[in-house]
Amino acid sequence: MFDLETWRADILQRLRRFVRAPQTEMGIYGTERLTYYLSSLVLEPFFQAFSNQPLRAVVTLANITQTTGTNFLIHNASTLRYSQQLLWSEFEHSPSLRLVIEQILLKLDVIEHLLHTLDDAEAQWLRQSLSDEIEPYRRNGELTELRHALNEVPWQTRYSTVRSLHTRRGHYTGSDWQLIEQALSDRVAMVRAAGARQLGRAQSPLASHLRERLFHVALYDRDLGARYAAARSIGTLRNQLIDSMSRELLTTALFHDDSFVRSAACLVLGQLGSAMVTPSILDSLITVLQDADPYAREAAANALAAMGQTAATADVLAALRTAVLDSDQYVHEAALGAVTALKD
Repeated sequence: MFDLETWRADILQRLRRFVRAPQTEMGIYGTERLTYYLSSLVLEPFFQAFSNQPLRAVVTLANITQTTGTNFLIHNASTLRYSQQLLWSEFEHSPSLRLVIEQILLKLDVIEHLLHTLDDAEAQWLRQSLSDEIEPYRRNGELTELRHALNEVPWQTRYSTVRSLHTRRGHYTGSDWQLIEQALSDRVAMVRAAGARQLGRAQSPLASHLRERLFHVALYDRDLGARYAAARSIGTLRNQLIDSMSRELLTTALFHDDSFVRSAACLVLGQLGSAMVTPSILDSLITVLQDADPYAREAAANALAAMGQTAATADVLAALRTAVLDSDQYVHEAALGAVTALKD
């Protein structure tokens, strides 16, 4: 199935050849311009997916961008796939297509990956070459995010800076809070995870926007490590995060279209524990125990186990006993563990 993760993985696989011999690989593409080469490379997986599973390709692209250039790309995918020259010509003449490509490059971490993977000399060449090529578009206010990505501090430095906040022991200054907020929205998952962990150490109540951002990372972040770090921090801060708003947010997430979000909601509920038990939440978790996705079923069983005796209703125990018969080994084990925990 084509989604953001498979698209990113495909691009990074293709970039392995480029990293070994950048100039040679660009020559194979028939261009000396990095913008042309990267445009072709990042769009190739989309074009292939569009020919086989067009709906998934369109939905995945819409998760990155919904500009007029998106519509152009969809309507001309079949033509552009087989003509690099046409794609490059459109890149030159279409600001909306340039915006789409910029957003793909950033959303799928292409620039970050290249700057991290290339040696120092080639990384500097990449920065300079791309900066020179996109300079003519500056006067129109275009490609500013790409320009920023080329000039920003390397992600390792950002990661180390956020991690160093542990010396504060949760007593943060105004600039510390700002740094953590920026980390939660960083393009690199390790930086987002580090920001989430620092929030879990906070010794003062979170501002509402940081609270919302922490829940967003826990439920919707594309990276498992970042989601888990945010969920752990929510559990640490449970005394200030358990209220009707968080219950409503998590109940809604349990019925999200994306099974990863449903699993993430179960993980967060387990971290929050018995204080989140309400008839509505228990009914929702019983429903997730019958989810089509085994990961979601397993997560629901683990959440019920973590909630303890307050979750040991007759309906919950009956649902868990049924889940013990699940054909998936991990669901079976999680349900069996939950029945044992709740009965004890």
